[in-house]
This record gives sequence, structure tokens and C-alpha cells, in this order.
Amino acid sequence: MRVQSFIGKVTVEGLGQMDDHINHWIGEHNVEPKMVKQSFGYERARESVHQEPVVVVTIWY
Repeated sequence: MRVQSFIGKVTVEGLGQMDDHINHWIGEHNVEPKMVKQSFGYERARESVHQEPVVVVTIWY
């Protein structure tokens, strides 16, 4: 079994972009996902103490 993780911003636009990226990756690599996990967290913005929410999607195939 292999795994691929994706990280994206928690905004409507960010989630849409991540959906497009994941769908493209699945189609391009012709994988069949076996399990999917989503996690939420915060990432420190570049050169800042400000943190922004992110979602991590992990796909096992």
C-alpha cells in the first residue's frame, strides 16, 4: 500500500483548488483510493507569527 498527502488552505477557493489537484492526481496516476483521512491544523504564515488554518488530506492506495 502506498500513501499520498495533500495540504491546502481552509477557504472555499483553497478547498476547490485542492479538489481539482486531487482529482487530477487520481486520474493521472490511475489510482484506486483504499482509505482517505482528513486532518485540520494550523500552519505558520511565511515569516510571520500569524497562523492560518489548513486541511491535510491523506490518501492510501
